[in-house]
Amino acid sequence: MILGHLIVQLRLVFCILGTDTFLAYVQRFNVTPPDTASSLHGLKRAVRTNGTHIGDIIPLTHIRSPTHVIPRFGRAANSRLNSHTSYELLSEFWLNKYWNKQFYYCLCPS
Repeated sequence: MILGHLIVQLRLVFCILGTDTFLAYVQRFNVTPPDTASSLHGLKRAVRTNGTHIGDIIPLTHIRSPTHVIPRFGRAANSRLNSHTSYELLSEFWLNKYWNKQFYYCLCPS
């Protein structure tokens, strides 16, 4: 959690039939302290003890901003990674605070 916010991956947006209520199914990331070299926060998928991702259904209005995440490959990249599978096969990412000016100011202490 950063400053009272959660970082999530949006998986599905849906509406309850007969209402104007839009909901989103999201999967959580745990935020790690910033790396000393890059000053980027680390993100790790939040998982249960059995390895399944922790997800939630939230009102769509609770989503405030898109974020830019960068895959954290480690020593060697998985050969199955491509633009369609990287979010599914990886469990660690960097949160790119340099993505835009407003996002940078939210993440940097003054």
